[in-house]
Amino acid sequence: MKFLTPIVILSIMLTNCGFKPIYGSKNSNFEIIEIINENENKNSFTIEKMVMALSNQEAVKKVKLEMNYKQTFSTILKDNKGDPSKKKVSITVNLIVKNEKDNVLINRNFSEEFSYDVQSDKFNMAQYEDNITNNLNNKVSNDIIFLLGTLK
Repeated sequence: MKFLTPIVILSIMLTNCGFKPIYGSKNSNFEIIEIINENENKNSFTIEKMVMALSNQEAVKKVKLEMNYKQTFSTILKDNKGDPSKKKVSITVNLIVKNEKDNVLINRNFSEEFSYDVQSDKFNMAQYEDNITNNLNNKVSNDIIFLLGTLK
């Protein structure tokens, strides 16, 4: 019983500590009216969903986005047999931000890349490449969200 009282008091104090999420749709100062996605694929939709999740319908700034997503895998290094031993994945997103009247506010390219060693197991290699792609997509999404949050 002696140990239970301090734990209960401590848990009550910690639950009311004023935690607020950094990224939240209530805190964002923009509303996305429309997104035009030129290269519709799974990865571009992932970025689109992450950005749309922070759109605030009560915001004063209303923007339209045009997004062009490109992903490339390239071989950097080959072994003696000619098989790839090192590869690079690059993700580039060209983003055009427009206001309600279709005036271009910002035209910016976001680019991320990652180099990795090729594994012999094809299944693990496919999972590893998907994981890398997801991480790079998250980085680009966060950069886009930061850009939209700092619009004037």
